[in-house]
Amino acid sequence: MKKDHAARQGNSSERALLLELQAIKQDPLGKRVVHFAVSLAPAGEDLPRKLDGAIRFLQKSFEKAPYFRIFAIGNGDLFAAYANVSLADVVGICGKVEKLFMGDGALTVRNAYDEYGFFKILEAAREIDRVIAAVQTRAPREPAESETVGKTPMTPENLAFLVDKLRHADVRDCISSQPVHVIGQTAGTVEFVEFFLSTQAIEQSFLPGVSVAANPWLFHALRAELDRAALRAVLREVKAGNHPAFSLNLGVSTILSPVFSEFLARMPADLAARIILEVHKTDLVQNGARIRDLTALVAERGLRLCIDGLNWKDFEFLAIDRIAPQYAKIIWSDELLSAGPADLAPFAQSLKAFAPRTAAILSHCDNPRAFPLIHALGIPLVQGYLADQFCQSGLGL
Repeated sequence: MKKDHAARQGNSSERALLLELQAIKQDPLGKRVVHFAVSLAPAGEDLPRKLDGAIRFLQKSFEKAPYFRIFAIGNGDLFAAYANVSLADVVGICGKVEKLFMGDGALTVRNAYDEYGFFKILEAAREIDRVIAAVQTRAPREPAESETVGKTPMTPENLAFLVDKLRHADVRDCISSQPVHVIGQTAGTVEFVEFFLSTQAIEQSFLPGVSVAANPWLFHALRAELDRAALRAVLREVKAGNHPAFSLNLGVSTILSPVFSEFLARMPADLAARIILEVHKTDLVQNGARIRDLTALVAERGLRLCIDGLNWKDFEFLAIDRIAPQYAKIIWSDELLSAGPADLAPFAQSLKAFAPRTAAILSHCDNPRAFPLIHALGIPLVQGYLADQFCQSGLGL
């Protein structure tokens, strides 16, 4: 296929980039977009030279790709769209661009995707809307006078409206899923699939322009309704498909309620045996008096338990082994890359101690530099979009 040389030139127009992204959205098969958060890199007089060098390097690196476009938007961020280049090669290319701007350092602020990564590789077929939103967020512009900055916090009236909608609407379209991958196995080996109700999808479907989580008190009041809606939706979703083991994010109160018992009664026996309950550590702390009831129910029903939301430093203070979950989900932090041996020692010792009965999962893991560390720490499971992309490309972890 003949390449359009002009299209390979850096383009500072956000409008041109958005038009290209809309075209990709119409034909996303095999295409990915890389977002380099150059605007978050350390400032310096040589930044324009680095940006020009990065554009030339990316043009050279992707010259054999059948499709490639590159754009530099007004705030300095770079976007590269490409097709049919192996993920392993792209990660290597992106790592060199990161080295150019960051040296041996790492970002200490979150990027447009709420992660601490200098670059983000996104699959067009699934994530093109996230890229478009990032461009619209990052692009410098003069806001219209009538435009509201941010979302409006949920009000009691919004809560009543949403509760009614959740009780009567089919929210299967608001259910998202993400696999947990086994490290060191052949590509595509999945431990289980996590199902969760996306609050962002709920907002878009029922309360556009409103943030349901901005008011923590009202969101807490909504939690039980969200759990019930998720159970109804997952019951329909799982029955309609052939799924391996799967997890559900639920509150302790929901798990110990008649609603969950009814859910299990309606679930086919072979599927019920595959359920993993994900409970956030904060919920466990708040319901400390009910932990014994929770673990008893899990054992009685033949379910499995996963503690979610753990920080790598929590293992110095939390007695995870007292609950004896089958899984412990640890949120990735770039602090792990800069931590010294003395800082990592308690974490590594805890992982080794509970390994025979509790499998550690490193979640939200989208930094390519994390994978060597995961191997060194002996963490057997990983979850994140980068891991998804590796496995979808036929590569093992």
